[in-house]
Amino acid sequence: MGVVNATGTADVTDATGAADATDATDATEGARAAYPTMSTVWADDAGGMALIAGHLHALGHRRVAHIAGLPNLAHTARRVRSLRAEAARLGFTEARSVPTDYSDAEGAAATRRVLAEPDPPTAIVYDNDVMAAAGAAVITAAGLSVPGDVSVVSWEDSVLCRVVHPWLTALGRDTIAFGRTAAEELTALLDGGAARVARVPPPELIVRESTAPPPGR
Repeated sequence: MGVVNATGTADVTDATGAADATDATDATEGARAAYPTMSTVWADDAGGMALIAGHLHALGHRRVAHIAGLPNLAHTARRVRSLRAEAARLGFTEARSVPTDYSDAEGAAATRRVLAEPDPPTAIVYDNDVMAAAGAAVITAAGLSVPGDVSVVSWEDSVLCRVVHPWLTALGRDTIAFGRTAAEELTALLDGGAARVARVPPPELIVRESTAPPPGR
């Protein structure tokens, strides 16, 4: 029987935000040792968050909130860790993650909480498209402008990001290629091939109208 594990990269990020290739290789080898008959398809969560952080920093943002997913999930932890590392490297004054259950209701509630802070963020990154759309609606309902007062970034791109106003800047990943790679690895295992680690193409940041320089820039 063939088994394929589809997950994020085994990234280990240090305080400068640079991925330690040796530690990542050790983690990959550890996975191979633990599951010698299982192939793994890796996606780069840390690199995706680094793209987002770099884009927001270039626009002038220094206070960033991350409306994250469930904290016990490995890919959520990787995104949180990457944001912290990039914030330290780039010199953000604040970058924190708020856990949710990925729903529109919790995404909206978390947005209200961070907007009510004494120094609210000038940019908010959401871990999925549903929360990003809900968060943008909350920002607008509060009498604020997207992106004039708060920039919004969705971790996942979808049609939803292009039916709200303004269109949302989003992290685009080739999910078809991801599924194809997983299927190919499974087929190879069923044909008697050796288990291996396959990496999918890195994500791309699709810049749209929801991100701009913060107020006063």
